[in-house]
Amino acid sequence: MFKNFLISMIFVMGTVGITTSGMAADNHYHDNMHELDHHLKNFKSAKDSKEARAALQGMQKSVEVCQKNLPSGLQKLKSKDAKITAYQGLLTDLLKEIKQAEQLVAANQLAKAQTLTEKMDQIKKQGHQAFK
Repeated sequence: MFKNFLISMIFVMGTVGITTSGMAADNHYHDNMHELDHHLKNFKSAKDSKEARAALQGMQKSVEVCQKNLPSGLQKLKSKDAKITAYQGLLTDLLKEIKQAEQLVAANQLAKAQTLTEKMDQIKKQGHQAFK
């Protein structure tokens, strides 16, 4: 009887652990998406290159974390799945836009860099619609 109880407890603990780790990964993903949105808003309203660089660095970090932490709908797919490839492609496109904005900020073209936020918003919305 004790054996059955022990086996049941191991099963329950394993199930709880799997559920909790999946929830933690999903929360981590959502936290980073909120961080990305926060930094994008800060970049849009940046008054100088220092503020802009800080916002862009925060955006880049958030995107890099999102590349490692898939949304819950993609977590069970194989790494070569077309949906994961599309998701990673959107994040790569977003990183390219961030890099381009960083170059413009470095060249003292903050206003021109901030025009890239339209493209960044488009990429973000496209990903949100496809993968939320």
